[in-house]
Amino acid sequence: MSAVHTSPATVSPAAVVRRSREALSALAVQFLLGMGANLLGSPAEDDGAARVFASIVLGLHALVGIGVIVVAVRAWLTARRADVAPRAALWAFVVILLTFLAGVGTMLTGSEWLSFLMSAGFVAAAALYVVIGARALAQRSAAVAR
Repeated sequence: MSAVHTSPATVSPAAVVRRSREALSALAVQFLLGMGANLLGSPAEDDGAARVFASIVLGLHALVGIGVIVVAVRAWLTARRADVAPRAALWAFVVILLTFLAGVGTMLTGSEWLSFLMSAGFVAAAALYVVIGARALAQRSAAVAR
């Protein structure tokens, strides 16, 4: 079986805009879960229902983190196929991967510095996706004006 390849002509800048919005939405959910986990503290610090709730929030934070990586790959592939800010999309993927690793490190070590790096990674990735979406919108507008 051969893989199906999409040519750059069939992927529109609108698809890149959708992927950028998808990435920003996933990052927003991840940020809120992270703030919730930070507010609740480590499940080991709690008892009873608070421990269960903190565990659920932390587990969701980790699962959404994996989802953010998947979304980053999809956004990068779409940007590359549409030839709209592919370098920025690659950097966004790299930043998200490093941010995920900082999160794993935070869980293993409890380091506040790694937690800070997660926050910085969120800001950097969000900024990159705004840039990617803006470039896609500009390219789409230019195509419509022709």
